[in-house]
This record gives sequence, structure tokens and C-alpha cells, in this order.
Amino acid sequence: MRPAILVTVAAILSWAALIAISRILLVRFGFDPWAYTFLQLCAGGVCLLAIGRQGRLSLASLKRPTTWLLGLLRVLSAALFTAVLVWVSAMEAGVLAAVNVPMVAVAVWLVFGRRPARREWIGHMVVLAAIVPLVLTLEGGFANPAVVLMLLNEVCLVAGTLLAERHPDNSGTDPGARARFTGAVLLVTAGLFLVLRVVEDGGVGTIDWSPPLVISAVLVGVVLRGPSMFLTFWSTRLIGAQNYTACCTALPVIGMGLEQAAYHLGLIDISRFRPETVLLTAGVVAGTLIVVAARVRVSRPAPTG
Repeated sequence: MRPAILVTVAAILSWAALIAISRILLVRFGFDPWAYTFLQLCAGGVCLLAIGRQGRLSLASLKRPTTWLLGLLRVLSAALFTAVLVWVSAMEAGVLAAVNVPMVAVAVWLVFGRRPARREWIGHMVVLAAIVPLVLTLEGGFANPAVVLMLLNEVCLVAGTLLAERHPDNSGTDPGARARFTGAVLLVTAGLFLVLRVVEDGGVGTIDWSPPLVISAVLVGVVLRGPSMFLTFWSTRLIGAQNYTACCTALPVIGMGLEQAAYHLGLIDISRFRPETVLLTAGVVAGTLIVVAARVRVSRPAPTG
């Protein structure tokens, strides 16, 4: 169990660092968000494919339809989450995103027949109770575009997480195979990002591909984006989609801490810290801990006498 915990903690910390550093770079230097993300995905994908090669570069994962489906789900999720940030702050979006905890539990029940434990429902109710007050403060309440888009985003995330858990290239213990699989998903995601950009704007010729943007994106892609995805798929395989999704509720808390540190260090000029949102985030985390505790209790072997 210890490797699973270490891998999951590393995945969460890596994502938190990626989000915080990306926000600093985008705010301070005004990089084009699309170009920055596209180069990140490409750099991380190529690096992992190179690390995972066996004698020659293997592109087997790119031939699987499920890899392309996973890439499509990640593109849709990223686009929807970005749209959500037009209406709410990143921390508020983190609270809304916690709806994936009960959503993935229901999805696993319906798809795999794994019914949630009784006490688990208490935790799900606490999570929802923390989300509802935030929704009610938004204009239009449950009809607010941020709420609707976040629900669609979480459908994509839940589907992608379940698919990653069962993907054949993520089922073994070979790190090289997982690296090739992760690299393939990143490159597919980058390719679909490119298609989306061409459809929306007709091309990428208007982007200022400055050396600072290219160097920053490539470095972050190799050091953080690639490892974050690799650890995510590994963790999903080790602890399952449900538990990994639950652990992700810690991301807004860690992200808030890193963002506040960046603000006090003068790296960013605007703080999105809101005490009321912190309280709701605490409610989400508390509900998630109840869910995890209920699962651990059920998974323990019965004592023998």
C-alpha cells in the first residue's frame, strides 16, 4: 500500500506545482495559453515516448482507439474547465469540481457493479452540502453557465479516469509501457488541441512563438506535465478511479497555498483568496475523508478468531 500512497501524493503535488507555475508564467509574461499548453503536451509526450522506448520508438498505444478517446476526453475537459474560469475563480472551480466524488461513485456502481458502502453516502452528502451554498451565490444558481459547464467537464473527467484505470496499456507493472502509453495520450491530446485551434481561428500563425514561451513550455512539459500524467495513470491503476478522484479534492487546498505563496513573494499581483470559499473547500475535504474512511473500513479483512 505504501507505493500507492507515495505515487498518489506525488501525482497531486506534481499537478499542484504545474498549475501554480503555469499561472505565474501566464500572468507575469502574458504567454498565449493555447500555445503554452500545446507545447507542454508535445514536450511531455515526446519525452515519455523516448524514455519508454524498447530498442526503437514504439507507437503501439497510438494505434488503439481507446487512447484517442482518452485524448478527446482530456481535450473536452480542459476546454470546459477553461470556460468555467470565465465565471468563477480557480478556487471556486475547485469546489464545484468536487461533484466528481459522488459522480464517479455512481458511475462505478452503474458500470462495474461496485456499490458504494453505506457510510460512504454520508461523505457524498457532506460534499454536496459544501457545493450547494456556492452554487446558490452564483447568478442563476444551478442554471449558471459555470455549473452546467462544470458538470459536463466532470462527466468527461470521470469517463476518462475510468477508461485510464481499465486501459490495457496501463494494466501492467512495466514503467516503460506506462511511459509509452502516457506519452501517446499527451501527443493525441496535443494533436486534438491543434485541430480545435485550427477550427476556431483558422490557424496558429498569429501566435507570438517567442523563445521565452517555447523554452518555458518545453521545460514545464518535460519536468511537470509529463510526470504529472504518468503518476496520475499509475495512481489510477494502483488505487482505482474512485480513490484517485477523491484524493484530487486536495488540489484546491494545495493550489491555494502555492498561489498565496506566489502572491506574497510578488510573483503574481492578484490574490483570489476568499475566506468563505476556504470554508466550503474544508467541507469538501471533510466529506471526501468520510468517503475514503468508509471505503477503507469495508476493504479491511474481517478479523479471524
